[in-house]
Amino acid sequence: MKNRNTKFLIGLCCVLASCGSTTYPIESITNTNLVLKNTDEFKEAKSMNALGNQKLLVIPVEFKGEREFNDEDLTRIERGFFEDNLSQKEGKNYYSVKEFYKKSSMNQLHIEGEVTDVLKVPYMVDEMINDNNYFPGVPAQYFMDQENISNEFFQSYDQDKDGYVDGVVFVYSSPISDRTGNFWAWVANFATEMNLNRPTFFRHMWCGIDFFYRGGYDVDTHTIIHETGHLFGLRDYYPSDNYNLALGGHSMMDYNISDHEPYSKMLLSWAEPTYYDFKKNNKITINLSAFQNTNQFILLNTDWNHSVMDEYLLVEYYTPTGLNELDAKYQYDNRPLGFTESGIKIYHVDSRIARCHYSEQTYSILFDEYVDEIPETHDEGIYYLIGASNNNEDSRTDASRQGRYKQISLIENKPYNQLQSGMSADNDSLFKVGDIFDSANSAYLLNGKWNSGEDISFTLRVEQINEEYATLTIEYTGGK
Repeated sequence: MKNRNTKFLIGLCCVLASCGSTTYPIESITNTNLVLKNTDEFKEAKSMNALGNQKLLVIPVEFKGEREFNDEDLTRIERGFFEDNLSQKEGKNYYSVKEFYKKSSMNQLHIEGEVTDVLKVPYMVDEMINDNNYFPGVPAQYFMDQENISNEFFQSYDQDKDGYVDGVVFVYSSPISDRTGNFWAWVANFATEMNLNRPTFFRHMWCGIDFFYRGGYDVDTHTIIHETGHLFGLRDYYPSDNYNLALGGHSMMDYNISDHEPYSKMLLSWAEPTYYDFKKNNKITINLSAFQNTNQFILLNTDWNHSVMDEYLLVEYYTPTGLNELDAKYQYDNRPLGFTESGIKIYHVDSRIARCHYSEQTYSILFDEYVDEIPETHDEGIYYLIGASNNNEDSRTDASRQGRYKQISLIENKPYNQLQSGMSADNDSLFKVGDIFDSANSAYLLNGKWNSGEDISFTLRVEQINEEYATLTIEYTGGK
C-alpha cells in the first residue's frame, strides 16, 4: 500500500524548501489495522472491495400492473453502468459508473458486469404493501428461485467467495415517487444466509429508471454513482435534516456532484497523503499538484497515527477539470453549481475509531472510548466504528452535544461559518492567491483546536496558482 504513490512523491520533492534546503515528505500510511475494512460497519454490510476488478449484477424489475421498460430505458441502464468513456460520447452524458470509478481511483478499480433480461415480478404493488413486504426483497427472491439460472452464474458474482453476491442493483420501472415510501434510491442489506454453492443476495442497491433521465442529460448517473459509493462502504456526508451542510454539498457522497474528495479516496485505499515532519521543519513551501491530475493532497497533524482513522486536516488543490468538469459546467437539479474556479480546499476530518456498545436500555449504540487498534475478535454487542458522522443521529463521540463532531467538513475561506445553517459552498469558499488560512482564527475550528482538545497550530498561505499546481507556504506554529 505505502509504495503506490512513490513516483508522485519523487516529483514533488524537488519543489519543497525550508530555510533554503530541500524538505522531503516522510512515510505516509503505514498502519494496516486502522482501515475501513476492519470496522464493524464495513464487515456487517459485507461491502465491496474497491480495488481491482469488481463485478455488479444489474437486474431491471417490473412489477405487475406498473409501467414497462422500453428499449431506450434498457439502453440507458446498460450505458449508465458499463459504457467506456460515456461522458465523451455524442450527446450530453454524465460519466458511467465504470468510467467514474476508473478515473476517480486512478485506474485502481475496474467495474464490470451485466444487465440481465427484465425480471417481471407477478405481484402488484398493493399486494406487496398489504403483505408488508420489503420491496427489493420480492424481486431478489424471485430471481434467486429461477431454476434456469445456474449456480455457476451466481458464483461468478461472488468474487471474494463468502457465499454472497458481491453487489447487485435492482432498477425498477415504476416512476419515482413517495408512494408507499418504496420508490426512491438506497443501499441496504438483506437478512440472508451465506451459500457457497448458490451465493445469495445481501448488499444491494435499489433505484428507479427515472434517475437515468435527470439533469438534462441523455444518460444521467449522479444518483447511481453516489449509491455505488455506499456499496463500497462510504457513508453519506450530507445531514439527514440538511441543516448543517458540513461539506458544503460539493462531493459525490455529499450532494451527488463532482469527484470523491481525498478522505473518501483514503478510505477506499486509492490514495495516500503527502506528509511532512513539521516538528523538524516548521515552515515549508510546496508545489501541490492538481488533485484531478494526480490524486495528491497534503495531510496536516504533527501527531498523526499514519492511518486514515485519525483526526487531521487535508489540503487539496481543486480544479474544475476531470470528474469535476461537468458539474462545474452544468448545475445539477437542486444542487449547487460545482466550483468553477481553481483554488485550495481545506478539510477537517475526524475519523477516529470509537469502541461502542449496544444499550438494551436505550436500544441504541453508545460511545465508550476512542481506540488505537481494532481487535480481530470481540464480544457480541461491541462495535468498532468511525465515531463522528455528518448525520447527527449516527454520531457516536465524546462531544458535549450529539453530532457536534463531523466526520468530514469543509473549512471555507470565510469569516463566518454559513455551512452550519444549511448554505452550500461556492467559489468564495476556496483559498486563492494571497489568501491565508490560520487554524487559530478559523470560524470552522472551535478555539483553533482539534476535537481531541489539542491546538492545531497551522497556517497556510497560497503563493501562486496555475493549471498544474499551486504553490503553498505552510507553517506549524506549535511547539517542537
